[in-house]
Amino acid sequence: MPRKTISLPEDLADFVDNNHINLSRFVQDKLRELAESDDNKGELTEDQAKEIAQKLEDLGYLDR
Repeated sequence: MPRKTISLPEDLADFVDNNHINLSRFVQDKLRELAESDDNKGELTEDQAKEIAQKLEDLGYLDR
């Protein structure tokens, strides 16, 4: 499989290095998650909607 290169700002590159993150694996996992979530077409489950609403309420953005 062909490989691609990504560029990171210096502060993120330092964070990756300092926290011993395997960047290739991390990017692969996140891109796979995004690709799989694309199948949902942005629709939220009822539980996800409730969780978001609760977080917004906790932050003071919703008054129920």
